[in-house]
Amino acid sequence: MAIKDLLTKVSDDDLSMVKLSLRLDTDADDLLLMTLIKAARRDVIGQVGEEIDDFFDDNEIFETAVIIEVSHLYSHREAVSTQQTFEVPMAFYSLINSMKDDYRYQMFLKESDQP
Repeated sequence: MAIKDLLTKVSDDDLSMVKLSLRLDTDADDLLLMTLIKAARRDVIGQVGEEIDDFFDDNEIFETAVIIEVSHLYSHREAVSTQQTFEVPMAFYSLINSMKDDYRYQMFLKESDQP
């Protein structure tokens, strides 16, 4: 799926995977979850890069990072004061760094192929 589509569309399979992860069996929060999926994708793509349009296609690390971030955002969606903060799970940053390494390598290969 093109990056533009990842940022604007959520498939039923993606929504189902997030709901399974959160152990939700109701459709009451589907609109919120779809919004959070798009926001998480925007965050992850923004941190990794947007120059390789198909980099995130069938990328399990990307999908996992999105699920982790959506789960975090959904679980901590209530208003918080300046005294209370919630950290994103450490696994999220590890996945982002892993994707950045893969992305940089693919960019290197892409640039090496050009005359």
